[in-house]
Amino acid sequence: MRLFFSTIILLSNILAFTQVYPGMYRLHLSDKNNNGYNIDNPGQFLTQRAITRRINQNIAITQSDLPITKTYTDSLQKLGCEIIAKSKWFNTVVIATTDTALIDTIQNLSFVDTLERFTEGNKIQTSKPDKNIQSTEDYYDYGNAYNQIHIHNGEIMHNNGYRGQGMRIAVIDAGFTGADQIQGFQHIFSDNRLIATYDFINRNSNVFGFHSHGTNVLSCIASYLPGEFVGTAPEAEFLLLRSENGSSEYEIEEDFWVAAAEFADSLGVDVISSSLGYNTFNDSRQNYTYQDMDGKTAMISKAATIASEKGILVVVSAGNAGNDSWHYITAPADADSIITVGAISSSLDIASFSSRGPSSDGRIKPDIVAKGLAATVLSTTGDITTNSGTSFSAPIAAGLATCLWQANPEKNNIEIINLIKEYSSQYEQPDNIKGYGIPDFGEALSVSVLGGNISKDKFLYLSENPFNDKIKFSFYSSAYQDVYVTISDITGKIIYSQTYKAFKQSKQDFNINANNLNAGVYIIKIVSDQSKFDYKIMKL
Repeated sequence: MRLFFSTIILLSNILAFTQVYPGMYRLHLSDKNNNGYNIDNPGQFLTQRAITRRINQNIAITQSDLPITKTYTDSLQKLGCEIIAKSKWFNTVVIATTDTALIDTIQNLSFVDTLERFTEGNKIQTSKPDKNIQSTEDYYDYGNAYNQIHIHNGEIMHNNGYRGQGMRIAVIDAGFTGADQIQGFQHIFSDNRLIATYDFINRNSNVFGFHSHGTNVLSCIASYLPGEFVGTAPEAEFLLLRSENGSSEYEIEEDFWVAAAEFADSLGVDVISSSLGYNTFNDSRQNYTYQDMDGKTAMISKAATIASEKGILVVVSAGNAGNDSWHYITAPADADSIITVGAISSSLDIASFSSRGPSSDGRIKPDIVAKGLAATVLSTTGDITTNSGTSFSAPIAAGLATCLWQANPEKNNIEIINLIKEYSSQYEQPDNIKGYGIPDFGEALSVSVLGGNISKDKFLYLSENPFNDKIKFSFYSSAYQDVYVTISDITGKIIYSQTYKAFKQSKQDFNINANNLNAGVYIIKIVSDQSKFDYKIMKL
């Protein structure tokens, strides 16, 4: 994985990892015969929630849902193999053994088709909420996270009752240091909304260590500190799954990710959010080329597509290679039928580091963009800070997509993806920098759930809130008209008023000099012929 912020890889940690797994092999099994399960009785191997998701989306339960035949894994263990990871979707088992003579025996087993050696990188053949819009008062006080939610009009979903309730999100990452102690996550524990944790590397349930990356990522969705930092789907249920060893980079981590995705599927998750990406490894012979970024080569990309086929909405980061020689997206961002998220700044410009598309087979990538430059996150000690990377734009988008799906439970995951794209800023002319552009989740909700009763005029964003010497905002006007802007103090006294000329079907950028304002809270109102918007702002 490329953890999408700067990570120093220590040689000692790399050596330690290779010493733990000195000889790793991926076995492709021939079948699932005699495993004791039947697709006609899915309750034996899937939770009712997972079955219901498939029924609701008319998705067949297939052989890929069946567990791996236990007699096969038992036979491998009796031969002396340590089982490191398993995938029912691919019918594969990753083993570790130092006995090279044993490999000949394994290759000749009747239930083993092919064997891949990781260390050489080559194959050896063988009830809905109230719908009344709350236009002037936000349900949450987002604090420092306001901008990264308001860019997408995400507060409209929250104000209408869609905050992730009853939805289940799996976050697959490198570890969640301190997440069990941080105040901003305590609501998940106290409300019993942490469904499961699992570390697929160490094969135990302890994920609350190893790396800060997962903690930062989780906070973008789940944080709940009113007035300071609220995430994009703070009332959802969560699975925290560790598949990535942050101190090294080997292809086996894709197998761990696959195992995590399958585990998430079995527990009926609706959404997978993952900010991991792969193109280079410690063993360069395992490296991918750009031609491999076709969604059909990397195991992790194929698994992301399978997860989508199982009805899961998969949201992943595009990568941070925009300034590198690689330049392009990384696996699994190349997967089909998922949402790949690039990064923008608070002023809606593309972040230079955001990886570019297309996929090598010519599909638009990334699919959308969200704030990833100076995104608000929680540190491992619970401090509110900022971090940059598509690692953070992905979970911001994942949480908002979760709320939109909550509002549209009759839709399947692909219909939600298409809805998000349709109400993004570049839907008519997508490119391989911003994809379909910046999603407007408020408008998507309005059209799909609220009967389209939202004005065509749109308040796009308010940047730098709290502000210092300038108030900056953007407004989209559907017609030639006057736009009346006022600023009042908390007593209602108007201290600024101005009428601006707006042009038809254009974005107007406004910069108001605020040097003469004292520190404190103000109300800015923007009134057009069709709409009225008012927001609380604060001068430092």
